[in-house]
Amino acid sequence: MANKLFLARHPLDSWFWALFIATSWLVVLIGFAPPVEARFTGKADYPAPPILVLHVFVYTGWMVLLTTQAALVAARRVDWHRQLGLLGAGLAVLVPITGMASEVVSQRFYAVTDPENVRFFIIPVMMAAGFALFAALAVVGRRDSGFHKRAIYLATAFIVTGPYARTWGGTLEALVGGGPVGSAAHWLSGLNLMLAGLVGYDLATRGQLHPLVKRALIGIIPLQFAVIWIWYSDWWPPIARAVLGIAA
Repeated sequence: MANKLFLARHPLDSWFWALFIATSWLVVLIGFAPPVEARFTGKADYPAPPILVLHVFVYTGWMVLLTTQAALVAARRVDWHRQLGLLGAGLAVLVPITGMASEVVSQRFYAVTDPENVRFFIIPVMMAAGFALFAALAVVGRRDSGFHKRAIYLATAFIVTGPYARTWGGTLEALVGGGPVGSAAHWLSGLNLMLAGLVGYDLATRGQLHPLVKRALIGIIPLQFAVIWIWYSDWWPPIARAVLGIAA
């Protein structure tokens, strides 16, 4: 039997977005508070290069824009929302670029004392690629509000995964132990929590999953297994070092 027509808007949508954004802000503030404090108190591991400073502003800009856009939709100012969307497209390009450039600087610094740290590089690659894909889909499908909103949600989920890991990742890894399972719990639990939230909301309010969410699950779940497999493979570190320009 064919699925019933997917409802583009539900009365609870604004509340769901408000909860998602508020939770994301809370996790970002908690997760990034320690490194920011270390920067301001001169206790950071290395001086912040300009690209890292730029990334902080770009990342914060995306969160501010996300909050503003959701508020405009809730206020029925879709015209302003669409005009401001042009800025969103520009930020969507800068987020993965500045994020990856910042990670390159970080990896080059830590490789001096911990050569195996390059294994972690697959995580920011996943985050940047996931954000870029769904942000691009959001732009392409902006005329379809249901599609657009979920693409933005998924794009944001990929870059909020890091703050979630900083918030509780170490505790989860300690609970389940090290190795692949511990690494997955540390770095991917936040993403899975946000996916579960979107799936649960669609089922609760529409009785079915949006087609984009279905396809996203089909891709993201195997992707996580692949990422952890790459992390612990023997062939990945040499490739990561070559990409990062780090001597073996």
